[in-house]
Amino acid sequence: MKLSGKPDSGSRSFPLYCGVKKVNILLVDDEGLLRDGLKSLLGKESFVNEIHEAYDLASFREQMDAHAIDIVLLDIRLQGASGMELLNTVKRNDHIKVIVVTGLEGVELIINLLKAGVHGIVFKLDGYNEILKTIKAVINAENYFPEKITKIIQANAARWDAIPSVVLTFQEKELLKGIVSGLTTKQIASSLKMSESTTETYRVRLLKKIGLPNTAALLAYSFRNGLL
Repeated sequence: MKLSGKPDSGSRSFPLYCGVKKVNILLVDDEGLLRDGLKSLLGKESFVNEIHEAYDLASFREQMDAHAIDIVLLDIRLQGASGMELLNTVKRNDHIKVIVVTGLEGVELIINLLKAGVHGIVFKLDGYNEILKTIKAVINAENYFPEKITKIIQANAARWDAIPSVVLTFQEKELLKGIVSGLTTKQIASSLKMSESTTETYRVRLLKKIGLPNTAALLAYSFRNGLL
């Protein structure tokens, strides 16, 4: 299925209303209460034309195909779907601006979002005013990042390219779930239909992939970056 984000015409201008750019916004979050709150607040803004909602991959695809979306407010942590996967899909539509609204503050996640080309990042705890400020800035410029994000960029500039992706394979995710659940290597191997030695090899490779010393550090990394 092609996600057109209609119209499928590359870069385009936002519609104008009394000299102000009006935008269609897609809220992507699996927390209905948060979507309701944002929709209520954004609906009062003069620059907002339409507000649409998605809570999983299926509803996201439906809204993208049905409407001309200008800005996506994306929670990177969704049930049953990877926010990074959705982000990769949105990137096929050059005119759509993506602002990540997240409760996660893992440095690795932030840097991978920046590498992926998001136009803004807002932390949920910073509140609606910061979300509004970011939306307005992104409408009028290519991107906007608050001081927290610029500090992360500055602190990690020297190791930027060395920071690994936070996207895991199916086997790696299942391995993490098993570790968190307190399963033994034998039990995890059984659930993955692997030998114990192969399962242990996966664990060691995952540690090397992310550059971590042990399983405890791996779990901390996973929670910090929304992998669990």
